[in-house]
Amino acid sequence: MALTKLPELPIADPRRSPPAPSNQADHLACLLAVAQVINSSLELDVVLDRLLSQAMSVLHAESGSVMLVDEATNRLTVLAAGGPRADEIFGRSQRVGQGIAGWVALNGTPLLLHGRPQESQYETICDRDDVHDALCVPVVVDTRVLGIISLNNCLLRRSFDEPDLALLEAISSQAALAIRNAQSFEEMRRQQSAVERLLREVVNAQEEERKRIALQIHDGPAQTFHALLRGMETVSELAERDPAACLKEVATLGETVRMAMDEVRNLIVDLRPLSMDDLGLLAGLRRYGKLFEERSGIQTQVCHRGLDVRIPEAVETALYRIAQEALNNIWKHANADHARVVIEVDEDQVAVEIGDDGTGFQTDELRDAGPQHLGLASIRDRVELMGGRLAVASVPGEGTVVRVAVPLEQSTKTAGSFGPCWRSI
Repeated sequence: MALTKLPELPIADPRRSPPAPSNQADHLACLLAVAQVINSSLELDVVLDRLLSQAMSVLHAESGSVMLVDEATNRLTVLAAGGPRADEIFGRSQRVGQGIAGWVALNGTPLLLHGRPQESQYETICDRDDVHDALCVPVVVDTRVLGIISLNNCLLRRSFDEPDLALLEAISSQAALAIRNAQSFEEMRRQQSAVERLLREVVNAQEEERKRIALQIHDGPAQTFHALLRGMETVSELAERDPAACLKEVATLGETVRMAMDEVRNLIVDLRPLSMDDLGLLAGLRRYGKLFEERSGIQTQVCHRGLDVRIPEAVETALYRIAQEALNNIWKHANADHARVVIEVDEDQVAVEIGDDGTGFQTDELRDAGPQHLGLASIRDRVELMGGRLAVASVPGEGTVVRVAVPLEQSTKTAGSFGPCWRSI
């Protein structure tokens, strides 16, 4: 991401700026100006660039950076940079706790430094002869550290001092909500994009499902009913002249009717098992697991761990479709002999884990989103819409495990839906 120049909100040159605020009125005016600038956009990169430009201007810093914490990796990444080395440091990352910035993020404590720090607690990661003084403050919302703001080398005929540190802390407090709002906006936009992708997939899937069901009806019940009709015609012909042959044909017709009923039931299970409406997710997956085993020849096990509670219908339906998609992926791509589905419910979440003993793959391939992983992309979109988490573990030659966890609200759970733990099916 290149640093954004913003002509509509010009930033003064630090070398020509008036001295830093020296009284309370100037201090408040400065904070008001900073708040107006950084709250003028919901684009995260724009907010960070404007924040840094304002902080460098107000405090007359030669250079600076804004780093945000990635909670998934516990690392700080430079997402805005200014000064002579901006291009060099932009995009760099370090773990929380590493270096001065990492120490500030870990402890939530601001630092004012003159010269090179000697304390080993900061675990300095580089020796910088071009930095003679620095300010480093955390960006905090509700005790949660979002990131840090660092400024280097005061351009006035003095070094940074305690009032400068206090002013940067105040700017950081103003910036915290703007950053959180921008992150929320970015997450909302990402989810909206996921919704749009999922809607497109739903439309395509509906058409494919219609084609598949039409073909199944044509090759299954339609053919069976045609055979049934021909058999009835034969019975009519034999009724008077050969009663014994007529009874034999009637028995054959009974088998044909039972076959047609089984075929229709299988179609219903594919669409939505009736057992899930009455008994819940486990019963639905039990029925589908049995059908899946008959079709694929893959031995399938379904079991339940944790609380015996009924979960919201929308979550049940989504998890059923996710398990269905994952099992179909196993059938198409894994070359597996065994599959398992585990449903686990606790006070806070419901998780479904689908595993196999198939060929597996390198999880790095998921970034390429090849055709064999389109099913996982669909699963990911469904999980994101429920506010859940998706994890995929796979080793070539040792199989794959897909785990989906979705948060639950206590008010939406009712007791007594799963029954006894499932066994091999």
